[in-house]
Amino acid sequence: MASERVLDAEFHDPVRIELLEALQTAMDVNIIPAPTAWACLWLSDIDCLREIVLLAQRVPYATLGFLRAIELSPGIVQQWTQRNPLSSTASTPQRPSTPQELSSAQQSSPAQQPSPAQQPSPAQQPSPAEGSLRGQKRKQGSDEQLTTARSKLQRDLCFKRDQKRCVLTKAGELIDVAHIYPFSMRYEYSTVHRTTPSFWNTLRQFWSNERVDRWHSAIFPLGTETCHNLMCLSPNAHRYWEKAHFVLKPIRLSRDKKRSDIQFFWLPPRHHISQVGILQRPLLPADLDQGPNLTMLSNNETRKDICSGDEISLETDDPVLRPLPNFEVLEMQWYLHRITAISGAAEPQDDFCGGGDDSDDDLILPQ
Repeated sequence: MASERVLDAEFHDPVRIELLEALQTAMDVNIIPAPTAWACLWLSDIDCLREIVLLAQRVPYATLGFLRAIELSPGIVQQWTQRNPLSSTASTPQRPSTPQELSSAQQSSPAQQPSPAQQPSPAQQPSPAEGSLRGQKRKQGSDEQLTTARSKLQRDLCFKRDQKRCVLTKAGELIDVAHIYPFSMRYEYSTVHRTTPSFWNTLRQFWSNERVDRWHSAIFPLGTETCHNLMCLSPNAHRYWEKAHFVLKPIRLSRDKKRSDIQFFWLPPRHHISQVGILQRPLLPADLDQGPNLTMLSNNETRKDICSGDEISLETDDPVLRPLPNFEVLEMQWYLHRITAISGAAEPQDDFCGGGDDSDDDLILPQ
């Protein structure tokens, strides 16, 4: 079913538009050289946007500098779409340190600077499967090894949960086990010592600490190698998803956690531009039946094309041993994939199949 005002609901909020007009007035600029920051402004939590406006009214030049800093490499989109070379080639990480505040240059930024009390709370206790994985890793060495390699155990659990077929197309051959939160970002546990803003601190500028804490706690400290961060996808669906050709919106989770409903939306192509008008409303059509460059997917059971607005159900027979894709991680993907699409920040990828750390190694051959 086609669904209006779901994919782009934030863009029609009169309060948001009023705040963006106030931001433009405060900074005395109509156009900003920051398409990723522009996309974040249009999808941010309203209270965070209000804080940015208040800051701009006090220190307009510092606020403009903060927005421009969002574009610095590696930016949040480059990391999310697995194009951060530091993540892909990093050696075994040091034990995560306490998250740092933003750099002094960003201290004047909108800042929901996370105090120690605001740091992400510890994640839930691991499931039996996750616990057994931790035990295996401890026998081999330190717990730091937990995130340095892919887990065959967790991939097998995902493969069994999804019944050896793509959750979208229902195809049962040549299946990838895809990460929702990228494997390449397995070391983004905390703020790394760097001159550019960290991934997680950048998110806190646009979304509430409570929301970002939920996202963070759904990933860490267990890391990327958990069944609830994995989904079975056909190779083409996997590549389209990595490139933000479509996005999945989590809708509902059954009380017994055995069924989760998600909504599928194709995302339109957008050429990357170096600057954009603050009040230029992003375009995300909700009625597409294909993605960029004639990319299409079909349900092999119904023989029908998968279109924007279609609802898809995910199921598991054991929500403890084989949990469904985590609702919070899918929500994070819902925001970041749309930011990727409307900012055009994923466009510079030249090779289609060479991608990030989620490719080839996750391919499951039919047995």
